[in-house]
Amino acid sequence: MLSGLIIRCIVAILVVVTGSFVISPLSAMGASPMRIGVPSPSVSYFPAVVAWKKGFFAREGIQTEFIVMKPSIIPAALTNGEIQFSTATGTIVGAALRGFPFKIVTYYSIRLMDSLVAKPQIKSVTDLRGKIVGVDGPGASTYVMTVLILRKHNLDPDREVKVLAIGDENIRLEQLKLGQIDAGMLGPQGVVLARRAGLKTLLDVADEIDLPFAGLGTSTQMIDRQRGEVKKFLRASVLGNRYSTDPRNRNEMIGLIGSWLHLDQETAEHTYDVFMKATSKDGTLSHGGMEALVNERKRQAKVTADVPLERVFDFSIVEEINREPAQLPSIPALNK
Repeated sequence: MLSGLIIRCIVAILVVVTGSFVISPLSAMGASPMRIGVPSPSVSYFPAVVAWKKGFFAREGIQTEFIVMKPSIIPAALTNGEIQFSTATGTIVGAALRGFPFKIVTYYSIRLMDSLVAKPQIKSVTDLRGKIVGVDGPGASTYVMTVLILRKHNLDPDREVKVLAIGDENIRLEQLKLGQIDAGMLGPQGVVLARRAGLKTLLDVADEIDLPFAGLGTSTQMIDRQRGEVKKFLRASVLGNRYSTDPRNRNEMIGLIGSWLHLDQETAEHTYDVFMKATSKDGTLSHGGMEALVNERKRQAKVTADVPLERVFDFSIVEEINREPAQLPSIPALNK
């Protein structure tokens, strides 16, 4: 049963983000579900959503719950077994550097999908000196991206800009519209909505920073003691990746993104196109990508010791799956 802390977190987010995707429906079977903690509904882990929607998890005998929760409580939830996986891979890496027994087991998005959006009167990143930039929370991906961008443009994020933790993308977009913050990181769908509201896109993070975005992390205990279950989960996830990136399924996937994230056709198409550019083709991460992510988290945590990549990443299971005969089951398109 979920702890009171996580339940309060879920309820708080539901109040703010009415109607957003939080938990997948469970079957009547009594098996315990695999719970995946996610910072917010995001196309960055779309292959896992496709695996759920298309029944790939069910084919592996797995029930799933996707739970929206603050990144700050994800390490405790993973440690206590309240969730089994999380897509907040930046948070997972940071926790692993602090000694938590976590590893990243697959990657969904190897490029950052966000853009820095601002009030129309702000013409460049340097104009953010003395301004407020909204992020999810300390240590979240939006925080990391914002800090890196500010530093690249010679702004001190601790002294010259107020980086404010205000919540998920829906909240950041609303506060941008109201003028309560001056800028904020937004995902593909947020960018389209912001553009319609007269807000300005200063830059696309993918053009500025070479840093992976989102994958899937779990505890070493899960890998060691429930490797078979982890492999089933990842097999379904790999199938979700193959299905979602197959050009023949483009229209169906745009429709799924639109219905899941409540987007119109234009926004869903833009979001899918960004996803296709950013997604990992085989669920792994390059050596350079692993180093970049670890080095950035080491810098944030002021860790100076060498950290072997195998302490943070374990792609052995997804690599096993990739060596298996490639096959996608014959499954009808999703009902609209």
